[in-house]
Amino acid sequence: MRRGKRAPLIGWLSERCRRPSPCRARPSETPGKTPAPCSAGRSSALRVAAGYTTQAALAARLDGHGEDSVQKAETGYQLPTDDLILRWLDTCEASALDRELIADLAEHAREAEPIIPHFAEPWLEVEREATLIRIWALFVMPGLLQTLAYARAMFTMVGLNEDQAAAKATRRVKRRDIVGPPSSTRLTALLYEPLLNRLVGTPEIMIEELDHLLEMSQLPNVVLQVIPEAEYFVGCEGQFEIASGRGIPDTLNMITVEDQTVITPALVDKAIATFEEVRGYALNVTESRALIQEALQRWKTQQL
Repeated sequence: MRRGKRAPLIGWLSERCRRPSPCRARPSETPGKTPAPCSAGRSSALRVAAGYTTQAALAARLDGHGEDSVQKAETGYQLPTDDLILRWLDTCEASALDRELIADLAEHAREAEPIIPHFAEPWLEVEREATLIRIWALFVMPGLLQTLAYARAMFTMVGLNEDQAAAKATRRVKRRDIVGPPSSTRLTALLYEPLLNRLVGTPEIMIEELDHLLEMSQLPNVVLQVIPEAEYFVGCEGQFEIASGRGIPDTLNMITVEDQTVITPALVDKAIATFEEVRGYALNVTESRALIQEALQRWKTQQL
């Protein structure tokens, strides 16, 4: 991989994606073609032409990206991040024309991407109808508890540009109305302690986020409890959410590469049992607030 060209190429791609191509029709305007599959097909052809006959062979050369990322990019199932695109182009020794074409396709694919991904829609519909939401947050701060700046930083870190990140973050923060005043929907969230100490964005963003958690914990319909960092325990297998309500079946949302929403009674019952078992490891509400406050003070010492 030609690392020496990394910084100039990042600047080039960033600048290239801010201006339309004067000599090429937008892929989304081409009958029968959509941006993501077009970008995927070109990337696949580039891989094969460079001598990487399998996705695994290319993935082995892409630092920080696995075969799953290559597969999703080539099928058009998921848009690749800028970092993946740049490493792909460098590893395959792409020509200037290929670089420009793929930059165009990636730009237009991101413009066409919906603010709410299709896989998230089933859960969001159920979430609005719920009267009780239970969340076990192992890896990621729940969307219902994120500030605008925290959400925007998360979206920026996965490769979205500022406008895309702002649009998705704004949409995510609106979901807080589900549990915020005057809503009576009850929320019980179990937060794994490392979430309080994992930097997202800047220390200032973390300070705002933890302040927000403390504010949310004061609402009469919200219970926040922290599970202290520990060795393996039941629940370490994954993060999930459970929605219950009078007009909906108990619904489980498993937070994986893409959210998986199911209403299979056996799975939902197992998740509810796991939630209660995880809760057994949690500090009480008062102790949890104190731990959040401690983390908040640590972030304040790191401010610039």
